[in-house]
Amino acid sequence: MTLGRDDWLDVARKVDWTYRYVSEEEVFPPEMSGRPWLPHDAWQGWNEAYRTTYREYVSNQRAKDDAVLGVRSALSKVHILEGLDPGWLQLVKFHNGALALAEYAGAVAELRMARFGRDSAWRMMATLGALDEIRHTQIPLLLGHDMLRFDGNFDWTHKAYHTNEWMIIAARHLFDDMFLAADAIDLAIQLNLVFETGFSNLQFMAMAAMADRASHHLFEKALASIQTDEARHSQIGHPVLRTLIENGGKDRAQFLVDKMWWRCWRLLIALTGSAMEYLVPVEARTRSFKEFMEEWVIEQFTKNLAEFGLERPWFWDLFLEELDSAHHSFQLGLYAYRTTLWFDVAMPDAEERCWLSEKYPQWDEIFGPFWKRLEEEWATNGEAGTLAYALPAICNLCQLPTLFVRPGKNTACTLMLGGRNYLFCSQPCRWIFEQQKERFTDHRSVVDRIVAGQAPGKLIDLHDWMGLEAPTETGKDLRRGLSPWRLEPVPTA
Repeated sequence: MTLGRDDWLDVARKVDWTYRYVSEEEVFPPEMSGRPWLPHDAWQGWNEAYRTTYREYVSNQRAKDDAVLGVRSALSKVHILEGLDPGWLQLVKFHNGALALAEYAGAVAELRMARFGRDSAWRMMATLGALDEIRHTQIPLLLGHDMLRFDGNFDWTHKAYHTNEWMIIAARHLFDDMFLAADAIDLAIQLNLVFETGFSNLQFMAMAAMADRASHHLFEKALASIQTDEARHSQIGHPVLRTLIENGGKDRAQFLVDKMWWRCWRLLIALTGSAMEYLVPVEARTRSFKEFMEEWVIEQFTKNLAEFGLERPWFWDLFLEELDSAHHSFQLGLYAYRTTLWFDVAMPDAEERCWLSEKYPQWDEIFGPFWKRLEEEWATNGEAGTLAYALPAICNLCQLPTLFVRPGKNTACTLMLGGRNYLFCSQPCRWIFEQQKERFTDHRSVVDRIVAGQAPGKLIDLHDWMGLEAPTETGKDLRRGLSPWRLEPVPTA
């Protein structure tokens, strides 16, 4: 008699061992498996909705890869790329550099759970999750390589995480904290629950909708294909969180959720908020960044909190306030320091300013004068008058410039600890730092390294230290060429 799938699946998924020569705690040490350390009996109820077998996984992934490669074969022609909006191409360059190798770090995280997760079904799902993340690394690397013939800066798809570029340091700081320096329980909550059931929807599904309207159908197909994987292995987080809460770990769970929500929010302001509102062509903007956040992230996240009886993070009011202003403020900083980026940055034109004012009623009053002043600098002093030359203040937690400000409110703050004065962009960043001082105190920001003589202070040398070959690789104004002073040799004394 042939067994049906449901006759054998539960037996195959729940294959755990009874250890006779070593203790269970030796096989699953708390340093790797997580705290609170619970005996296996506490994890026996672990289950997730997808219940995928390896055979099903391989069949599904092959079909998805065939679909992506088929679109690539049809649409990766140079003349098709030349028809894309210039701002959109910069967004793709930004996205690929900031996330491609982060996905590979995600594979390491999934493999840690595949070894140290406390239930066999958890370990099986994490094994498939690791294969997912390797695939999510390979797709942008392949497509980025195709783009090299069109724009050489697409080599940052692979190069970025091997450099000291400041935005990449900020991304690495988050992903190392979330992926590489975490035990299995922390990984499941931080990566699978907070990041993948919340923020990845924004980065992949929302961006895929914009890609469709921007006529970049290959990028759309790749993002949508990646998100179908994320939706499956993101489910690891829910049963882990449930087990943790049922066994007295609610306070720990609340801390991990609060911490990682804020850390992901900070990076997504820089990576997604600014890109959606300033690089996507107006005709491709289906919604504003704030509207996407409210519909795709906040709604899902608050449902998750309610399901497990967790509170909204204590900084929720500040987070809601920042939806209207933080990414607009940060865009001004990206523009002023654009020569330290690997992609070009946009100054909004008249049509875009109209759109921004419609979506954010106070945008013109608050941010319009800054852009007007930059326009005047272009007219009177050229490119040199629109660049920032002073060192920015860098947050010692998120590693981003403290640019999340608006008139009447500056959230920056400091902390004196061990004879050193630490600077933060916000109270939540300082709070996370204080909760895990041993984790963060020894790290030096880019500016800390410059001041200490560990990184060069001269801009040309700093470009080289960051991996940027000026002026060919450094960012410029999206709609203007390079000023002659950037193309001529720098005079020496």
